Amino acid sequence: MTENVFNYQKEDYAKPLLFLGEKQGLFDTINRHYPEIWALYKTQKSLDWDENEFDYSSCNADFKNCDRSTYDMMIKTLAWQWEADSVASRAIAPVLAPFITSSELWAAWQRISDNEVVHAATYSEIVRNSFDDPAAIIDEILSVEQAHARLSRVVTAFNDGFKASHQYALGQLPNDQNTYNAIFKMVVALYCMERIQFMASFAVTFAICDTGMFQPIGKAIQKIAQDELEVHAELDRVVLQNELTTARGRLAFSQCRADIEQMIAEVIDSELQWIEYLFSEGRELVGMNADRLAAWTLFCARDVYHTLGIQTDRYTFPHLNPLKYMEKWLNISKTQASPQEQDIAAYKVGVMRRTDEGVIFDAEF
Repeated sequence: MTENVFNYQKEDYAKPLLFLGEKQGLFDTINRHYPEIWALYKTQKSLDWDENEFDYSSCNADFKNCDRSTYDMMIKTLAWQWEADSVASRAIAPVLAPFITSSELWAAWQRISDNEVVHAATYSEIVRNSFDDPAAIIDEILSVEQAHARLSRVVTAFNDGFKASHQYALGQLPNDQNTYNAIFKMVVALYCMERIQFMASFAVTFAICDTGMFQPIGKAIQKIAQDELEVHAELDRVVLQNELTTARGRLAFSQCRADIEQMIAEVIDSELQWIEYLFSEGRELVGMNADRLAAWTLFCARDVYHTLGIQTDRYTFPHLNPLKYMEKWLNISKTQASPQEQDIAAYKVGVMRRTDEGVIFDAEF
């Protein structure tokens, strides 16, 4: 039907729904009912960067010279990050597109999907430039079964969303509460991945980089962490909070609450199991241990429970950040170096705006 491409009969420009409203027609910036979402879209534009901005050649020597524990931890962490961002780059805007009926939300998630491609490409470039035989490293990365298991719960939710998305686009699913529930659960899964799992993974990377090794990798992943924390996870939170103010959103939460609580717990438990595995087989990391990393994971997970208004006795959440070094890595300005020392990661584009248009200046030359 033509309305799948352009809806000429669209009548809800004054107040479109984020999901499952009238299909989109004109891309509308006149009527703005989701200013937070539009602001996050603009922020992601301002943070635009490229995977080849950092010179990873020194990391080749670091991988050859570091101890086996550090090598294993870096490889296993990169394995999961690369796998997860490969999934994210293909499973956000493309899967959610048939459901999205807001110009602002479409702009934000398609921009984030593009950004996830940069993230996935960054991990690929790290491997390509850091090893003499990158193909062998791909095989090594793909052999880490624990990394696959760590991502399995989120991938299951994404897969359910993928099926619902295509069936809905083909007219095989109705615009009803069950279809909406599938969307809601996928957004929760996305929030879990970006607010809990990515943050736990970054902590390992930055702990290794705090030893002075792998600095280009640290700066690149610092950019990724900034994107994930400041924009991606924040958008998930804003979308969920908006939907919880709607009748459909409240009903979805009520009907799916048990599944949602189980999904969050499975994500957290998979992270705790991963941490146990990471520090097994004699692996050690300077300044980090399994208990501290587990506490950081729960510290991050607290935000997900808070956003959804869920109380749980299953975990004890720290009230203070247990990994203080993460504060400098998650605030790029705190680790700003001179251009002579290392590649610069703290910048935004498009932040200069003219305020003198139409002004005539009195000046003599």
